[in-house]
Amino acid sequence: MSLEDTIEHAKRAFALKKYEQSVEHYASALEIATKKFGEKALETADLYFAYGKALLENAIAQSSVLGKQEPDDALEDSDEAARSGAFLSFSGDADDDQTGEDVAVDLFAEARKAADEADAAAEEQEEDDGEPEDDFNAAWEVLDLARAIYEKQQDESDEVKLKLADTFIALGDVSLETEKFEQAITDYTAGLGLKNELLPLSSRQIAEAHYKLSIVLDLTSGRLADAIVHAERALDSVEARLAELRDALSGQGFVKSEQLQEKKEDVKGKGKATGSRLLADDAIEKMTKGQMEAEEKELQGLREDLALKVDELKTAPNEPIESAPALAAKALDAALNASPAPPAAAAPTEVHDLTGLVKKKKKNPETNGAAANGAAKRKAEDDGEDAQSEKKAKLEEAAS
Repeated sequence: MSLEDTIEHAKRAFALKKYEQSVEHYASALEIATKKFGEKALETADLYFAYGKALLENAIAQSSVLGKQEPDDALEDSDEAARSGAFLSFSGDADDDQTGEDVAVDLFAEARKAADEADAAAEEQEEDDGEPEDDFNAAWEVLDLARAIYEKQQDESDEVKLKLADTFIALGDVSLETEKFEQAITDYTAGLGLKNELLPLSSRQIAEAHYKLSIVLDLTSGRLADAIVHAERALDSVEARLAELRDALSGQGFVKSEQLQEKKEDVKGKGKATGSRLLADDAIEKMTKGQMEAEEKELQGLREDLALKVDELKTAPNEPIESAPALAAKALDAALNASPAPPAAAAPTEVHDLTGLVKKKKKNPETNGAAANGAAKRKAEDDGEDAQSEKKAKLEEAAS
């Protein structure tokens, strides 16, 4: 298969979201390209970039699938173990080898054994399938190769510089997915800076770069104010695009985008007139009326979402979120350095009768003995009186 056919298969698979197939096709195309153009050619850099994007999307898809399957697998294991009774072991079971002896009961031994076996099986499965973290690392390395080539040749043309900006944005996407927020901020900022030099405010690429930067800044402690600024600039970019679309649909032409570009060039003093050429990919001039109407409708909804995002950021508490270790260290420090609290004033307490719960002190044996003798004497006297009364009654009965 030729290089062109292999690249076409890779693009088609990527468009159909068959990212694993796309990765395989781009890997094959890259082998052919390196032999044909060399490892540092712009053509090879283009394939590095496309290959890295496919690796990134494949890693995201795999991590999403694994995140959904893990709870179900754990539930299945626990249900199966419960049905088999593997978590409980009692002495005197029918299958005990020992007879006539009590076997020590360990209720959790089987549970630990089953959990260890499940962990081992999960590790083997991860090794077979490949960890998403490794896929993200591969995407980062491939995209960084493209960045290095574009960076060395960016002075050749603005098209190369724009490709470099796209590569920085893709690297920021990898860092955002792997929660390396500081690195993502660095890459997004570099990409946005290049796009600002080359594209007008109304470009959707500008809005996208500002929005991604606002997301990662919002996730970074102490950067809420910066997140608000970039969210507002993303909203400004969307509104500028909407204005251009409405002007085009009303027949007022495309003067606004050209004026914005000229203004930007005058401010920077570079005098370049390449903005309209670089805008060709998403230029309104190349869109049909139906496409412009569809995009206008889409951007109206996007503008509302961005306005809500800006309001949400502005109402968020502007307090840095401390990490768990920092909070633990602060709590420990407060506990160690805390001064003893003064004794609190005695508050009136409810009095309960506890005499029924108090054990009475045993009495003196001599006193107890005297009391017992007295009781016995009283009983004997009572018995004597009863006997005399009975005899008297019998005599009276006999006399009659």
